[in-house]
Amino acid sequence: MTPFLLDRRMPAADQVYRLLRDAIITCQLEPNEAVSENRLCGMFGVSRSPVRIALTRLAEDGLIDIYPQRGTFVAPIRLAAVREAQFARSALETALVAEAARRWNAADRSALAANLNRQMLHAEAGDGRGFFLDNEDFHQIIARAARLEGVWNTIQGVKMLWDRIGHIANRDSAHTREIIAEHEAIAVALAAGDPARASEAMRQHMRSVDHAIERLRPVHSSYFSD
Repeated sequence: MTPFLLDRRMPAADQVYRLLRDAIITCQLEPNEAVSENRLCGMFGVSRSPVRIALTRLAEDGLIDIYPQRGTFVAPIRLAAVREAQFARSALETALVAEAARRWNAADRSALAANLNRQMLHAEAGDGRGFFLDNEDFHQIIARAARLEGVWNTIQGVKMLWDRIGHIANRDSAHTREIIAEHEAIAVALAAGDPARASEAMRQHMRSVDHAIERLRPVHSSYFSD
């Protein structure tokens, strides 16, 4: 990670927290990597107090492990917590897409088609970050079409651990191709105005995290814990 310039008009601890959370979720800081308070103070140009507040919040999120007398480390990806997030997200997203199918219109179809085109372009370019943002937009379009965009904000709170896997998996073209195919199946069901078919397509899509773990665990075994 490179040094950051903070906005001195805003609380330093909040900014340090957000920047570190993003670095962990995107795997700029990798699972089990040591995190030095001194290093962070130098990077952000702040005292120990806002850094400690940020680290405590990240520990509460399950993203940081703090061991007294041993040090502070980026938490491994704990699969039990991922499964809990998967359960909650699947329930919400399948309900959202069913409602979206009932309300789907030409504007929604156009927005989703443009999004799918961007996904393909970013996937072909090997732009994992761009693909991740396209993926986020895909699901938000569905929530907006359902007139339940606030539910997407709720989903954000349960999927941080899921997103860590997504950022690593997006480096693999096989994974991004699989995700696009799943998104296309959802788009077809939405265009048909078929809530049951859309829900089943979304349910299948929510299992993509299992496929990603199967691919990643043999290569990055130290990243994961049960």
